[in-house]
Amino acid sequence: MIVVWTQGVAVAAWLVFFAVSRQPFVAPSGAWLAVAASAVLVIGMNALLARASARGDISIVGPVFALSPVFTVLPDAVLSGTVPSPLGWLGLALSMTGTVSLSGGAAGRLRTLFARRDALDALGAAILLGFVAAVDRWGALAMGPPSYLVCSHGATALLTAVIAVAVVPSGLAASVRPRNLVTLVAHGLLGVSGTAMQTTALTSAPAAYVNAIRRMSAVLAVVLGATLFREPDLGRRLAAALLACAGAACLLLAR
Repeated sequence: MIVVWTQGVAVAAWLVFFAVSRQPFVAPSGAWLAVAASAVLVIGMNALLARASARGDISIVGPVFALSPVFTVLPDAVLSGTVPSPLGWLGLALSMTGTVSLSGGAAGRLRTLFARRDALDALGAAILLGFVAAVDRWGALAMGPPSYLVCSHGATALLTAVIAVAVVPSGLAASVRPRNLVTLVAHGLLGVSGTAMQTTALTSAPAAYVNAIRRMSAVLAVVLGATLFREPDLGRRLAAALLACAGAACLLLAR
């Protein structure tokens, strides 16, 4: 239900933007494939990420999810023709090393980390997000961020609503209760702001770089996991997340 409302609120916000700014809407034309692909990828990513967060430690889920820039490089090169610079590759390597360190720092323990269901779900979400970033950059360059976002949010909202009605109709009904409605609308308004900034940035830099900067939230995930849920081993997990963020810093400086 969160995805339905987040995407629906985003569509409404962008329609208001077009009405107020009187900016011309750019039809998708050849970018319809990007709109459709983004909708399917976002739904899959959110499903995996929600399951990972519900079943495991957010201090594991957050940093593993931070691997998504690694999976952005190839699709971004194919769709937009951009490849990281040497400093960018260093940043991606640091991000990978930080995530490996979550297993204890030894290569032999990497198998232990990804034996966790929450880590596997987060890895799947990271792979899908890598593709989402590349597809969004392609669509935003073709249509402009506002026109692309109103189409992609609309397609995602429509597809998610159809799935929700077919699978969990009771959940859709429960979401319109006043208390739930306020929370979901607030979540949607925050989401549309972040997505707008990210998509605008995607038109100015390679998708892997933008994606990596967003993933610096992994540090916050580790801290929250320790303070709110008393998740163990704060020192090692925080060091691993900071290493991944060092990689993000390299990407920020890369050209």
